[in-house]
Amino acid sequence: MVISFTFLTCLNGQVLQSANATMKETGIFIKEFHYDWSDSSRDNNTIYSLDLHALDFGFSNLNISQIKKAKKNKINLSISGPNFNLDHLSLSARITQTNWITQERIRRLEKRQEIPKSALISIAKALELYMTDVKKAPESLNDLYVQNYLYLDTAPFDDHTWTYSLDLPEQILAQPTQIHPIADTKPIFYDWNTKEIVYDFTRDSLTEVSSVDWKYSLDIDEISHQFLSKINLTISPDTTGFSFFLQHGKLKIGNISIHATPGNQLNNRTTIYLPELVLDINRLALEGELGTKPIFHQGQGNISIRNFEIKLPKELKEEPEIQSLLESLGIWNNSFKIRLIEIELDLMDENTGELSFALQTPFLKVKVNGDFSMNQDKVHPEIILHQMVIKINPVAFGVRKWIRNWEKEKKRTLERQGGTIVLKLEGPLSKPVIHGFK
Repeated sequence: MVISFTFLTCLNGQVLQSANATMKETGIFIKEFHYDWSDSSRDNNTIYSLDLHALDFGFSNLNISQIKKAKKNKINLSISGPNFNLDHLSLSARITQTNWITQERIRRLEKRQEIPKSALISIAKALELYMTDVKKAPESLNDLYVQNYLYLDTAPFDDHTWTYSLDLPEQILAQPTQIHPIADTKPIFYDWNTKEIVYDFTRDSLTEVSSVDWKYSLDIDEISHQFLSKINLTISPDTTGFSFFLQHGKLKIGNISIHATPGNQLNNRTTIYLPELVLDINRLALEGELGTKPIFHQGQGNISIRNFEIKLPKELKEEPEIQSLLESLGIWNNSFKIRLIEIELDLMDENTGELSFALQTPFLKVKVNGDFSMNQDKVHPEIILHQMVIKINPVAFGVRKWIRNWEKEKKRTLERQGGTIVLKLEGPLSKPVIHGFK
């Protein structure tokens, strides 16, 4: 594109002129690159290291032609690229900083304690008013309720996972009930003498954790990208029109792993692993004017992600909410895995296309297939779904239980074929009509 505009500058003053240029190959190549950096003058003692086996970035088979007649310029550009290949990149860092695992545990603990904390504060305020007016302490919370000092049928008291009692003049007690979703939740106290809320020892021990030496690493085996396209530009004093045709474009990423380890605590290592990501686009054609939305004429695209995995730190996995979620999904370790995400799109012309989507996990499988139509009007663009069928197969018992609870709550029943939920969508993408309820 830079070369093509250079032609325009040179030919701008001429009435009729043509030019052609070709280039077989150009680019940048890097091999066996190493870089490290450290800063020991700061408190966080930061060290970075980068290793790259090979990197190749460039263009090939570049052809440019231009014809200028009167006030119009026509430029045709065909090019293979940008082509990009990366082979074995490793980036590591050591940074002394606060343990974010501990921070997340504290945040979750404080969130679990919001309801009883709010209730204890409300009870304490009601007690002060009651004792000022009546000149004695109430025998129970019911006295505060009967005389309208406390409303036990509104939030936060309408949450029945906690119960409250008075033990004056020492304390107000909040205790988890039998229906509390987290079995080992500890009681919370409001000390009447100090006017402070006393939490369990777990929170106190978490707040005492100091900074640790975090070790981060990013490893990439392969990134490759190929691109073969044609671009036509028509430039006039009023507008700049263009047409773009991508014959083939492919992006492939192989074996990306990210690790974050606090000190030498390998059991608290966080790992993100992506073995393969592929994006494939073919026969994509569009045209329009610069500064406006283009019109798509055709195109095929496919994106797939396989065996994506996130491994949680052991301490986070043992957090009650996370542990409960993983068990509901049938995950008995600290590894969350998605076997496949795949999206296929086929735009046959300016108005019609087909879409398919697949999701496969150990706990849930989803398939989507259907057609769509497009209105590419610049004033009221719209996508409308036709015969879009969604099939949901809840594999894990916990997922099936969630769906059943949702049906009971909404008083609706999802249509099924065997154990598979089948829904149908149609209408505008912004507000589709869903069929599949009884």
